[in-house]
Amino acid sequence: MPFKSILKKAGKFSACSVLNTFYEYMEKAADFLKRHSISANTITLTGLFFAVLGINFLALEYYFSAFVCLLFNRLCDVLDGVAARSSQITVFGAFFDIVADYLSLSLFIFGFALAEPDKNAVAAVFFLVTLILSAASLLGLAAVSGQNYRKFNQSKFKICLWGTLQNFDPSLALFLMCVFPFWFMPLSLFFGVVSLGKSLLLISGAYYNLVIAARRTKNK
Repeated sequence: MPFKSILKKAGKFSACSVLNTFYEYMEKAADFLKRHSISANTITLTGLFFAVLGINFLALEYYFSAFVCLLFNRLCDVLDGVAARSSQITVFGAFFDIVADYLSLSLFIFGFALAEPDKNAVAAVFFLVTLILSAASLLGLAAVSGQNYRKFNQSKFKICLWGTLQNFDPSLALFLMCVFPFWFMPLSLFFGVVSLGKSLLLISGAYYNLVIAARRTKNK
C-alpha cells in the first residue's frame, strides 16, 4: 500500500477527526433541544445541577454515580456551546458558561475532600488553588487583550482547537479520580503541577506580548 494512502487513512482517525464527528452528534442534539425550546443557558444550568448532585455522591463515596454525573456535566459543557452557536451567542450566556464550568470543576474537587477529609483535604486545596490560578490567568489575559472570542467560537472546529484544550486536564483528572479514588492525592498533585505549569507559561507569554513586544513595537 502506498505511503500516502496509509497516511490518508490514518488521518481519518486523528484526534480532530474524532472530535469533529462527536461535534456533529452534538449539533444534532442541539437542534433537537432547540426544537423543544430548550436554551443554551438551560443546558448550562443542567450541567451545574449534575455537579451539585455529584458532590452528594462523592461525599457518600458513590464514585460510579459521581462519574456518571461528571460525564453528563462535561457533555452539557460542550452541548451548551453548540446550542448557543446554532442560535445566538449572548454575552451573558458566555459569562454564565464560564462561571458554571469552573464552579462545576471546583465542586467535584470539593466533593472528594468531603469524601475523606483527613486524606484529601490538603491535596484538594492545592488542586483548587492551581485551578483558580489557571482560570485567572486565562480570563485575565482575555479581558486585558480584548480578544474577540465571539467570532472564534462560531468556528465549526472550535471543539478541536479550543474546547479540547480548555480545562481538559482537570476534567481528565476528575474522571481518573472517580475511577481510582484511592489515588486522589497523587493525581491532585500531578494535575495541579500541570495546571500550575500551564498558568506560568500563559503568564510569561502574556508578559512577552503585552510588555516586551509592545515596547519593541513602540520603539520602532
